[in-house]
Amino acid sequence: MKHLEILIIDDNEQITKMLTTFLELKEHKCTVANDGKDGLALVKENRYDVVLLDLAMPEFDGYSVIKDLEENDMLKNHKIIVFTASTITQEELDDLVKRGVTSYILKPIDIDVLLAKLVDTANL
Repeated sequence: MKHLEILIIDDNEQITKMLTTFLELKEHKCTVANDGKDGLALVKENRYDVVLLDLAMPEFDGYSVIKDLEENDMLKNHKIIVFTASTITQEELDDLVKRGVTSYILKPIDIDVLLAKLVDTANL
């Protein structure tokens, strides 16, 4: 299996630590941004195999990251999996995919499902 370069954008440090620990055990390289603005800067400056983006963050949230990338015609250049615990409708998720988000996963995250989705997404 290919070793993936993964960017995790989430304000919850417990989640980012858990994900990073698990993914690094599987020999993937993780970079973490704990807010949307830092995450957006990293997405614009670097190439990642997959970006894991939390939608619900204070101030500059995942939707703001998506909107900025979309406005700069960069959204479809990145493989982004959004994840959220917030109440989001299937219609809203489908809309994000139509706009260029690659995939989504709902919290609580099943780590094995996430790993499979990361690998599938990176191979698209």
